[in-house]
Amino acid sequence: MFHTMRNKTSRGTLGRLPVETLRRRLPPGWSAELRSAAGGEEQLALKASDGRRATLTVISRNTLSPKEASILLRQQQSPASSLLLTAPFLSPRTRELLAEAGASYADATGNLRVVTTDPAVFLESRGAERDPERQPRPLRSLKGAAAARVVRALCDFVPPFGVRTLAESSATPLGTVSRVVSFLEEEALLTRDDKKVVTSVDWPALIKRWVTDYSVSSSNVMRSYLEPRGLAALAPKLSKLRRYAVTGSLAAPGVAPARLAMVYVDDAEEAAQTLELVPTETGANVWLLEPYDGVVFERTRQQPFGKAEAAFSIIAAAPSQVAADLMTSPGRGPQEAEALIEKMKGGEHDWRQNPRP
Repeated sequence: MFHTMRNKTSRGTLGRLPVETLRRRLPPGWSAELRSAAGGEEQLALKASDGRRATLTVISRNTLSPKEASILLRQQQSPASSLLLTAPFLSPRTRELLAEAGASYADATGNLRVVTTDPAVFLESRGAERDPERQPRPLRSLKGAAAARVVRALCDFVPPFGVRTLAESSATPLGTVSRVVSFLEEEALLTRDDKKVVTSVDWPALIKRWVTDYSVSSSNVMRSYLEPRGLAALAPKLSKLRRYAVTGSLAAPGVAPARLAMVYVDDAEEAAQTLELVPTETGANVWLLEPYDGVVFERTRQQPFGKAEAAFSIIAAAPSQVAADLMTSPGRGPQEAEALIEKMKGGEHDWRQNPRP
């Protein structure tokens, strides 16, 4: 059974919240009861209309960050599917991690997911995406060139590495790197050991988190043009540019046919003249992008273009950059990004490298 709805923000007693929320959403004939169990635990008992029962152990926290959620789930002896985690607010990343683990959850703003297999029920509702009582924190987003350089380095380089090495490899001040890494650790997007060395990075999730603050068309200066003879005529002319990096579909061969060429250049108007492009507001098949930062020209790669004897090489941006750009590009860009990420997972040794000492 599946119920979905959006709720207004409200605050309530954590122990009573799951019962009050669930009772309004359960199918006819079902009931929910919160009761005490051995060891001071609380349990949520669900009873189906045919008398079958399911029990979830309720774990309540005043706050539950993604990192804390991951640690809590690892510490539990019971399977995640038998747990119901509650807090005043659960962030999108925290909810994602709980759902991936198979745990149920509920917060005071109306975010809810309860799943049991016997009796079978699936309840889900949406509440707030941002904590209505959030206190200011030093870093809450990945906006800006400095944060983007750190994200790119975390994706492109193979751990383990320390914050200082990451700062040197990304050409970013040590203090900025430290703040970004701490923020991402709290978001459970990377892990560090007792010596604060980064030991692993969930780079697919990190790219998805980055693009909540980054967009290829708005974070860069974008100008649209028409290549009347098509993209096959554009590619050979790219070598005339002093510096460039292709991104988007053209930089992800084998994922989908390219209908729009996206190219990072230092000066869009000058590049357009060199490439003999026609400025246009509609029907563009070329975007020239003046980049948010010079990191788009780093860790590029030579990529074949064309068929058989007519093939030649173009310079493509790093796969992490291409994935982020596709994820925020129009049309089927997001679907192409997902396909590219799957290819990247299968060949990390082809594009991830050791950081510079």
